[in-house]
Amino acid sequence: ETLAVNIDLSEEEWRTVGSICAKIISAFAEDYELIRSNIKDENRIFELAEKMAEERDAVMLAVSLMLGADARDIYKEKGISEEIYIDSMRDIAIWAKTCRKMRGHTGLYEYSWIRNFLNASIVRLHRLEFHMVEFLKNYTWKKNGVVVNGCDPVINIHIPEDGPLIHDDVIESCRKAYDFFGCKGNQAFVCESWLLYPGNYEFLSENSNIRRFMDNFDIIEKRDIRCSGDLWRVFGPCKDYSDTSMFPCDTELQRNMKKYLEEHDMTSGSGYGVFLFDGKEILR
Repeated sequence: ETLAVNIDLSEEEWRTVGSICAKIISAFAEDYELIRSNIKDENRIFELAEKMAEERDAVMLAVSLMLGADARDIYKEKGISEEIYIDSMRDIAIWAKTCRKMRGHTGLYEYSWIRNFLNASIVRLHRLEFHMVEFLKNYTWKKNGVVVNGCDPVINIHIPEDGPLIHDDVIESCRKAYDFFGCKGNQAFVCESWLLYPGNYEFLSENSNIRRFMDNFDIIEKRDIRCSGDLWRVFGPCKDYSDTSMFPCDTELQRNMKKYLEEHDMTSGSGYGVFLFDGKEILR
């Protein structure tokens, strides 16, 4: 319950999953131990939900919260601070809000993503989330005398969906990541996201936070996708993402992106970008 409060899980969500947590502890502890011993196997959560006769997404949120409480020891063992631990667990609440928005009920359905935080393989540092990955295979990128080759270690950025993407927050997050991963010299950061799709430049205003974020990167690869699977991030739940008449137009971003899609055969997608960071600022 303390963790639920600390990560800003809503009272309604806690009322629903708190009772499920209590039921797991009192009657299904052995099932939970099997889940905890292999957190990659989400099928065990589905089996538990069926055994409990509870909604699958609600059980997944309850189990994620319980595993999140257990993860405190994992973060401690890795020497990761309590602040970073709590911030990282906030992704549970973020995806609970997404479940409410997209499916209309309390729960969580992105367990394969959440488990990266449960084992501390991805951590949140200020506004952004980070982990070490390999650079694009069979690719070489050069900037300011630095050469990054395919499979070289780089810091990957993820953008949690819980607030504006303000440039100063991006820089502060990168500073924290630079220190967290023990970087020296100029460090390559990468990101793959719909936010980096080059076509976004055609409809984003010059003062857009997204555009400012894009400007940080050399976008070196893109994927064009009709009726992109990320459209829900802008337009929310729709029955048919190929039909723009169903898209809400409440924000400037929604209106501009809808017009862009209509003019480009419903094609958007994602971009892969890279920049160098010297510990204080992004190198241009």
